Amino acid sequence: MKLSNHIFILSALVLLIAFPISLSAQLSKKPYTEWSEKDARKLLDNSPWAQTQIFSDTSNEFGRGISRGALGTGDNASGDYSAHYLNIRIRLLSARPVRQAFARIITIMQKGQVSEQLAAQLKGFATREASDYVAISIDCDSKESKSELREFRALLDTRTIADLKNNTYISGKGGERVYVAQYRPPTNDNLGAQLIFPRLLNGNPFITPDTDEIHFYSEFSTKYILNMRYKVKDMMVDGKLEY
Repeated sequence: MKLSNHIFILSALVLLIAFPISLSAQLSKKPYTEWSEKDARKLLDNSPWAQTQIFSDTSNEFGRGISRGALGTGDNASGDYSAHYLNIRIRLLSARPVRQAFARIITIMQKGQVSEQLAAQLKGFATREASDYVAISIDCDSKESKSELREFRALLDTRTIADLKNNTYISGKGGERVYVAQYRPPTNDNLGAQLIFPRLLNGNPFITPDTDEIHFYSEFSTKYILNMRYKVKDMMVDGKLEY
């Protein structure tokens, strides 16, 4: 693939941080209603159920860009070059821990002003069992790439199932692909866009505790190719697979 000054280079954010116990084990030690905001945001950005894919624009500000590696790293003595990063958050929204993290953040942001009605809605959202579908939510943020942030958010608003149905899938046990069935653009609930997949293949779950990984792939546009893998063994909470 030929690279130009305005092509984004795709890379997955890999954080090799050693914890004494896994994140899922840490969070299962206390109810989600006691998670800190840091706990909840960590789960939504870098956890067994939610990961961040980074797109890096390595063009310089004066139109003489060079590629400096997958994450735009490297040194440039002249200081002419800059790298901008767009964070794309890819989350298994049907997994209960993800829904609990969203509910917890909303509660914290309300600063003790949660009405009984909202509290009941958040509890229902956070604790209900997953049904017959797998939902993946897509959102983005950036501290630097404002134009790319607007560009990707516009894509989230305008994509349709016709754009995605032949190039967006998840695969699990056996590697069989299950293609997206519905696409829901973002609303004001701050959950991001939602991709809906069947949970069953030929009448049976295609993701089980003995599945190695869940692979998500989407040619969201010719510029943005989303590609993420989730380790199933890390997605167990209290002996139950959450996805």
